[in-house]
Amino acid sequence: MPTAADIRHQSEQRLNTGWLLATVVFILSLILYVATMCRTVYWWDTGELAANIKILGIAHRPGFPLYIILGRLFALAPFGDFFYRINFVSALTAATALAVLAYVWFETSMSILRLRQPWEAMISVALPLIAVAGTYTLWIQAVRAEVYAPTLLAVTLLWGCAWGAHRAMRSGHGDAGRWLCLAGLLSGLGLGLHNATFASTLPAFLLFFVILGRRRPFGMRAWLTAGLLFLLGVSVYLYLPVRAAQNPPLNWGWTKTSYSPGWGTVVATDALGEVFSTAMAAWVQRLWMSAQLFFDQLQWGLTILALWGLICWWRRSRLWTLLAVGILIGNVAVTALLVTQFDDTNADVHGYLLPGLASIGFFAVAGLVSLVRALVELPRRLPTCWLRRLLGGATAATLGVLTIAPLIIYAPYCNLVSHRLAYDFGTEATADLRPGAVVFLATTNLDFVLRGLQYCDGWRTDLRILNRDLLPAAWYRQWVFDHYPELAAYPIPSDSTRLHLGRWAANLAGAGFPVYWEFTETSMDVLQNLTPAGHLFAFSPKPVPFLEPQQIRVQEEFERQSRFYGSPRRILYDYDAQRVYVASLYRAGMYYESRGLYDRARELFQRALSVFAGDTSAQRKRAAKRMLGKIDSLAVPLSGTPQLDSVAAPQ
Repeated sequence: MPTAADIRHQSEQRLNTGWLLATVVFILSLILYVATMCRTVYWWDTGELAANIKILGIAHRPGFPLYIILGRLFALAPFGDFFYRINFVSALTAATALAVLAYVWFETSMSILRLRQPWEAMISVALPLIAVAGTYTLWIQAVRAEVYAPTLLAVTLLWGCAWGAHRAMRSGHGDAGRWLCLAGLLSGLGLGLHNATFASTLPAFLLFFVILGRRRPFGMRAWLTAGLLFLLGVSVYLYLPVRAAQNPPLNWGWTKTSYSPGWGTVVATDALGEVFSTAMAAWVQRLWMSAQLFFDQLQWGLTILALWGLICWWRRSRLWTLLAVGILIGNVAVTALLVTQFDDTNADVHGYLLPGLASIGFFAVAGLVSLVRALVELPRRLPTCWLRRLLGGATAATLGVLTIAPLIIYAPYCNLVSHRLAYDFGTEATADLRPGAVVFLATTNLDFVLRGLQYCDGWRTDLRILNRDLLPAAWYRQWVFDHYPELAAYPIPSDSTRLHLGRWAANLAGAGFPVYWEFTETSMDVLQNLTPAGHLFAFSPKPVPFLEPQQIRVQEEFERQSRFYGSPRRILYDYDAQRVYVASLYRAGMYYESRGLYDRARELFQRALSVFAGDTSAQRKRAAKRMLGKIDSLAVPLSGTPQLDSVAAPQ
């Protein structure tokens, strides 16, 4: 019969083992993520978030106030350049999140699944964590400046609070109410990160604490304190109006005279109608695509273990099963509702689904516990020694392959240590522009990349970057004229339905401003005002009826010398670069086709179609088919072979 001292010693030994496992997971995952971390600007939100951290600005909705503040603190660190420090935030928070999961999963599996040996729990926890760490869903968030890795850390800390409260109630020692209060504070602060992703998990945690409190009530005081701490955490959003009143250089959705537009962007009131009008069939389809996304990364082995583990958890603890299932269902449901352009190669979609991936890993732990127990029982069930060794070795080898498979598969896509495609594209697009130019952009991607280069690297700060998609918004026009007062002398022509940005660009060009235009499918009304200028087009105040052969040759030479266009192998392993590469060539082809340069257009279309040549993965084939379907349909009917020396604009 074990004495009280023996029980206490075993408890301390188990606690030390849990901390040791968490420490090892943290160190190894941090080494992996820092070794593969991007060293400069990346696509989409990375540049814009880094720029707002640099100047303490207000990022795109919902503003991410806690992330901006934390990023600013890390920006003061005495190592690396600015982008290195900001990208490091994601690596550090992702590694910390994995460490917290390691500790919580170890403790829950030892206590709830009633394991006798700590090594069984260590194996059962370590293998799913390795698989989760190597998925594209988590890895790509850990190597670039984004809000998803810190959001996952906030979710995992709530897992820790749930376990702390549960353990306190089971042991009868300590105050479980303190864990409830801490969970309330974390719930409020977490909304200051990626609010939609974090909010999708809160109902599950609230249900957990409510059910837990029915066994041994927390008390009204604990609930009131938790509510007040939640409000205190949410108050981090006060950063937005306070900073907006100071009119920072970057100020998305806010004005210095009125706070109502800004709060509207925080809660995305303009998108609520679209969300609530989502068809049930489309929502169900996105749910299915989310399940496919998980399966593509974890494959059949870990998926089966997770399904079996779900049953095992249900048998042992319905409370913890409801928590993990609630997180998974809430996370996937909200993602399917909010993400209208669901693409399994979209890193933001993967970021939304991080809490759901953690729940699947939690289920896989119980499945592995069951499998480890079965292997331990093999000597008694199989009388033949060689058969035991063969079956045990085959099982261990299979588990090892399934565990490291995500790391091997996604390493080329997530190793960004030498990634400079976004940097190359942004610098090439603006390097040769005339000083003080006005640049009309239509894609948020390039806009965000240039923001990061301007504010963090000091690149071409003389350029006036305007986003055509945002100009219809009153707050953005006010920001433009506050930031570039010299443009306010030239009002934007408009009628009762729309702004005439082409006429405004012509007026600015006629007034002596160098104007450049990003050509897209909506630029046909200014087609004859544009001439090729690298990745952009120079805007002339008057139509240019002819394209000189020399202009075409200069553009072709630019493409031959381009570091971005000259990196087809690197582009194959960068989903966002593929989109930019294909879209740039496709839109340039549309331009030349409309100007009558059919051979030139056909060449660009074919180069766009060749991006995915040799890619055999089913996931990439599906993405390529969706992305290139329209290009394929437009490239075929091209006809005519006019010579460059005699090409005139179509009448």
